[in-house]
Formats: sequence, C-alpha cells, structure tokens
Amino acid sequence: MVVGRTHRPVIKPERCGTCDVCAGGCPASLLRECLDEKDSLRSALFADKRAARLLKGHAVPPCQVACPVRQETRRYLGLIAEGRFLDALDVIRETLPFPGIIGRICHHPCEQACLRGECPDEPLLLCGLKRFVADYEVGRRDPPPPAVGSDRGKAVAIIGAGPSGMACALALRQNGYRVTLYEKERSLGGALYWGIPSYRLPREVLRRETAGIGQAGIEVRLETVVGRDIAVKQLYEAFDALYIACGAQGAARLGIENEFSRGVLSGVDFLRRLNTEGSVDVAGNVVVIGGGNVAIDAAISAGRTGAHQVTVACLESRDQMPADPQEIRQAIAEGVRIEYRWGPHRILADQGQVTAIAKCRSRIAQKQSFRPVAGRR
Repeated sequence: MVVGRTHRPVIKPERCGTCDVCAGGCPASLLRECLDEKDSLRSALFADKRAARLLKGHAVPPCQVACPVRQETRRYLGLIAEGRFLDALDVIRETLPFPGIIGRICHHPCEQACLRGECPDEPLLLCGLKRFVADYEVGRRDPPPPAVGSDRGKAVAIIGAGPSGMACALALRQNGYRVTLYEKERSLGGALYWGIPSYRLPREVLRRETAGIGQAGIEVRLETVVGRDIAVKQLYEAFDALYIACGAQGAARLGIENEFSRGVLSGVDFLRRLNTEGSVDVAGNVVVIGGGNVAIDAAISAGRTGAHQVTVACLESRDQMPADPQEIRQAIAEGVRIEYRWGPHRILADQGQVTAIAKCRSRIAQKQSFRPVAGRR
C-alpha cells in the first residue's frame, strides 16, 4: 500500500469504495510525513474526510446518497465489521427507528448504488445487515427507549399509525412535543399491519419494533376513525398542529370490462382482508395481474391460502419486472406461474361472476375458472 517513503498516492480511484478500510490498515498512518500531506487522496482518508468527494464527485458514499433517509452506511458497517453489533444498531436507530422492519421489506436502493457491485464482486447486503443486528438484539437486551426532549408545551395530533405517522410521532417526542396518534385499525403499523403478509413481516417483529411508541409517551387511540369517531374540527381545536399520515390506500384499477364482477379483487383489498380477517376464499385457479411487489405478495398469499393454481400475468419481461428479484424467485419456488409480456384485454363473466380473462389481441386464457386478483404495479 506504500511505496517507500514517497508521497505518491497509492489509492486507485477506479477501485475505491470510499469505505476507509484501507486507511485503517495502512502502515502509512505511522509515518509522520504521510500524516502531514495536505491534498493527496491518502490524506483525505486519514483525516476522515469524504474520499468520495475527491474520487466520485459525491459528498457522501453513493449508497448513502441513494438511501431515502441518508443512513450513514460506513458508520454502522464499520461497527458490524468490529463485531459491535448493538452499537451498530444504535447508530442505525439514530435515523431509522424501525430497523427490523426495514431490514425485511426495504427495496434497498443503497445496494443498487454500492460501489462493490461495479467491481468483480457483489454489493454489500446492507438491508440484510440491518435485519441481522435488529434480530441479534432479541434476548440480549431490551431496546433502548426512544429519546424524549424537554416539554415545549405544544401538542400535535397525527392521523394514521403507519410508518410515516409513527416516525413523525417519535421525531416530535424527541423534540419535546406531546403527541396523540389516531389509528382506525386495531394495531399499530398501517400498511405494515394490513398490507404486508406475515411471512414477509412476522407480527411479533412488528410488535417489537413499534413498542417504542408507547415507551416514548405517545398517546395511541386505536380503532378510532377521524371523521366518524372524532371530528377533524375537534382536532384543530384541541391541538396546536395536525399531521395527516393516512397513506395511499386506494386500489389500482384496470379499466377493463367486468372488472367489478364477483370474484375480482384488487391486490390491496385482498391482502387487507387476508391480514385483518384471517382468510379469503380463493379456491380454484387465481390470476394475479401486475408485476410489482403487491402482485407477488398477493400471488404467494393466494397459493398459501388454498388456491389450486396461481398465475401472475405482467406486461414486463422477467428482467423488467418492478418486483424484487428475490420475491419473484420465492414465488416461482412456491409454484406460482408467471406469464411475461401479457396484458389483460377484458374479464369474462357469467351472471356477474368471473369465469375467465382474455389476453390482449383477444386471445382467451385457458378454459378454466379463474379468480383474478389485480396487483398494483
């Protein structure tokens, strides 16, 4: 890593992953003249500056730039590399209150931006590492209670206890605001509770991750519908601010003939009923229209619920499908058939009951009884 006692940089920009690992193990750190360098790439690392600024044009590593919450990737990865798993978890929670949840459901754009993927290597499994340290904590310690700031004498109402509402509530408590959280379901989580199958997000994980809401002194009113059980006007009068986090709960529609026939459900409605009521009648053959994660969730869930055969019909080719590749592989492993470059033309119904679905160009699907589930794309 060092050529004699010269001051020539020894970092190869095209290979640099901005991880600082080379600086930590470089013997040049013991040489005074190397520490006195002002403008070299090596000195930037030793001074704990962002090497990416010099090498890649970024102020922070690309993985951190790609992260929606700008998680400081190098900090927690360094701690994990040292075996300090709980310290790494504490770092993650500074900006991400639900690492065990995110580690299971995030679409991880950070991994797509990871510089290791540009080398003859693979991206670091950043999402999986979050899940690992969150699960590692179980049985070893109780999660530290969320930070609560000095009381400002102001109160905020939040409508919706999904990820946005809960994260907002914790941030407000950290800054000293009193918070009341209104949720129409009987559990915290929003779409985490009613929209994501338990095989992807176990309910015990959801309960463990959201326990900090009560520990932070946030008042939670479950099974309360704003506009029915309490008027919006009352919230305006009782609170200093109102945050609406009801989410995008509308179902995608196909806009084709007979899509409101009996036996046709949107993917969102199907998953909601399955998660909140426990079962949905899907006996027989099921067609799921769409190529996204909701479609794959619906397909796997339908197969596990008792469908005879599940077919996913999507407009995209395999490499163009927006669903996570790992989820697609799981669906195929569980017997789900996928028809690529396949568009619905119309739904056939007999006396209001769906009987079949026609492809584009009027090609009729197999002469079997189908129960389509429209998956959001």
